[in-house]
Amino acid sequence: MYENVIHAVLENLPVGLMVISPDGTIREANPASCTILGCPEGGFAGRKWGEVFLPDQENSAFSEVVLDAIQREVPRIQRVTPFRLKNGEERYLSVISAALRDERGKMESIVILVEDLTEIQTLHEREKQILEQNHKLATERAESLTAFADSVAHQIRNPVMAIAGFARILAPRVDENGAEALTAITEEASKLDVMVRAVAEYSALKMSDPVPVNIWVLIEDAKHLIEDHPAVRGKQVTWEADCPDAGVVADRPLLAKALAETLLNAVEFSGEEPHVTISAKAQNANVVITVSDNGPGFGPRALSMAFDPFFTTKPVGAGMGLTRAKRIMTEHQGTMRVADRESGGAEVSLLLPRDHV
Repeated sequence: MYENVIHAVLENLPVGLMVISPDGTIREANPASCTILGCPEGGFAGRKWGEVFLPDQENSAFSEVVLDAIQREVPRIQRVTPFRLKNGEERYLSVISAALRDERGKMESIVILVEDLTEIQTLHEREKQILEQNHKLATERAESLTAFADSVAHQIRNPVMAIAGFARILAPRVDENGAEALTAITEEASKLDVMVRAVAEYSALKMSDPVPVNIWVLIEDAKHLIEDHPAVRGKQVTWEADCPDAGVVADRPLLAKALAETLLNAVEFSGEEPHVTISAKAQNANVVITVSDNGPGFGPRALSMAFDPFFTTKPVGAGMGLTRAKRIMTEHQGTMRVADRESGGAEVSLLLPRDHV
């Protein structure tokens, strides 16, 4: 009865399984191993493992897993390796080897588990290509906007400074009505100067040499950058962090600035007692850092325009904070997303590709 159960399990197991003796003889091989690896005529059982696989140099990475288990007696090995069938079909396999020993510690056999990951690998490559294409498009858009920003900053800054300067010179020479008009001119020129400076800062955002940096360090860097900001001083901000003790590879000051812009946005829209939560996790091909707050949320219009230059619902500011943050993420081959939480408040996510982790 017990043997029948074992036989039924092996016959229907979707993962390939082979049992190899210390001399290299394949004792057992279930049907899935034949399907995945391509059986020789007569099957695997009873053949020498080396005679079946070693002559094929294209599959040396697969062979090394078994060789390490037999010759070096490595107790457990797990690797993902390419494997080419006799018909030329390329596959990606997860290969696990485990040594079975008797009571005296002598090796009795090697168990090899083989799982076909080809479909998963294909999906991963396709997703990677889509991300690369999206990054290319975002980079081209950012470069175009940067060139435009440089031109705007150069063409507007000097006239703005001249207008403000002349207004200040004329102020003592005019009556009360004229003074009020000149004050308005000076104030508007100052607002325009703020916008020009914001554009110039945006165009200067470039990633330098990336280095490994812990996520907790980035959070502390970002909090330090905004601690003296007028929107933060005097508020009882509650910071809550739920992040793994993990790192990313990034331009530390630049990525901290992107996170700081995001934190500042959360604090500014969360009233007098902001509660800001920062979390991080792996998600598909990305590492996602999420900032959520207890404010009113974005709303439909702001959600669609959150990253647009100069869009703001605040009475002061140039409306470039999240625009700068997204530009920095683009420099890191990442992106950003915004959403309103069902429980209330806004949620901003910074996505970095796992290749950078």
